[in-house]
Amino acid sequence: MPGQGSRCFLVVRAQEWMCALPLEEVEETMRPLPVAPVSAAPVFVRGVCLVRGTPAPVVSLAVLLGGAHAQAGSGHRFISLRVPEGRLALEVDEVRGLRWMEESTLDSVPPLLRATASGHVQRLGSFDGRLLAVLGTAHLLPEDIWGRLESGSGEGGA
Repeated sequence: MPGQGSRCFLVVRAQEWMCALPLEEVEETMRPLPVAPVSAAPVFVRGVCLVRGTPAPVVSLAVLLGGAHAQAGSGHRFISLRVPEGRLALEVDEVRGLRWMEESTLDSVPPLLRATASGHVQRLGSFDGRLLAVLGTAHLLPEDIWGRLESGSGEGGA
């Protein structure tokens, strides 16, 4: 049973990045859907797909975090996230599962947006300022915390 101060996260991998997405922001995980490109979109926006009949922008988490060094379109899963305008499809390489983590443990981990290339964050903010709030609550997971989660010691698993 998770302790007080714990929160449930969906842990995903985008190339070498491990990220924790707050479960309350996640609608579902799915196989990649067909993506229609959008002209003049930032490099990390692959285009638009239809998620349950609703258009959703597709953001490559690997490109958002890794910039020009990342390969766009290599993701194997989409994560549908709730945003005020509807939904967003986040492209990731792997879904690692649900994990309960203590909020205090994550305080020492830099928020996802602090670790991204600043040019991407500024463009994302001007592209869709509300998306920053969703991704801003996500955290990068250092190897030692991830190792403890995988082995079952430390914070609990799902």
